[in-house]
Amino acid sequence: MDTSSHTTNTQSISVSTAERLSRVTSEFYAQQAQSFSATRQMPWQGWQRCLDAMPQLLAGEKPAVLDIGCGNLRFARFLCDEAGIVPAKYFAVDNCKPLVESGNTDAHVSELAFIELDVIKSLLDGTLSSRLITPPCDLVVAFGFLHHVPGAEKRLQLLRTLLEKAKPGGFVCVSFWQFMNSQKLAAKAQETTAQGLRALGMDASELEEHDYLIGWQDKADTWRYCHHFSQEELDELLASLGSDVHVCAQFSADGKENNLNRYVILQRV
Repeated sequence: MDTSSHTTNTQSISVSTAERLSRVTSEFYAQQAQSFSATRQMPWQGWQRCLDAMPQLLAGEKPAVLDIGCGNLRFARFLCDEAGIVPAKYFAVDNCKPLVESGNTDAHVSELAFIELDVIKSLLDGTLSSRLITPPCDLVVAFGFLHHVPGAEKRLQLLRTLLEKAKPGGFVCVSFWQFMNSQKLAAKAQETTAQGLRALGMDASELEEHDYLIGWQDKADTWRYCHHFSQEELDELLASLGSDVHVCAQFSADGKENNLNRYVILQRV
C-alpha cells in the first residue's frame, strides 16, 4: 500500500470510498463539536461581499433562508446581528446536533427550524431530494461544506439540488475551500493525508485529485475529508449547471491573503 505521497487520481471515487470518507468526517464533528465550534465564532469576511452582490435580496421582504451544513449557526447570527437581516424563516440543516446546539441563536433568529439530516449520506444514497423538505427559499447557502462532499459528480449534484431549493430569482451562495493556496496549510495537508491513509488502511489511489485528510489541533487519529478546489475545477463545475442559472459573482476572500475561500453567487432564473 502506497501512502508515501498524495498521488493524482483522475478516476471517479468509488461509492464505498465516498461512504467511508463521509463517515470519517461525521465522526470527526461528533467528537470535536465543542472544540471546533470554539474556533468558529467570527463571521467570514466574504459573507458581507456576498450580500453586497445581492441587492435584490436586501431590497425585498424578509427572506426565507436555507443553510446547508449550518454548523454552530454563525451565519444566522451574522445576518441578524451584523447585516441587520431578520429572516422570515431560517432552515438550518446539519447532522451534528451538538455543534448546532453550541451556537445559541435564541435571541437572534426567532423563526429557526433545525433539520437534522446527513446531507452527504443522503446525497450518496440518492435520497437527498426526498429527505430535504423545505419550501422554496430566497437564499440558499452552503459555507464550509462543499469540500466535505466526496466525488466531483456528487458535488455537481448537490449544487443542482441547492438551486432547486431556491425560488425562481432566488440566490445560492457557496464557498469553496482553497486551502492549498496557503503554503502552511498545504504542507500540513500533505502530512496529515499520508498519516490518515496509513491509519485508515487506505491507498492514495482511492482518492480523487485534490482530496486530502485534514487533522485537527494535532490530535491523534482525528481526520476529516476535505477537497481543495482549483479554479479549473470550479469553472467546469459551473459550466455543467446549465442555462437556468446565472453566475452573479465570483471572488476570493478570507485568511491573511484573502485567498482561502472562493465564493460563487448563483441566481436561479
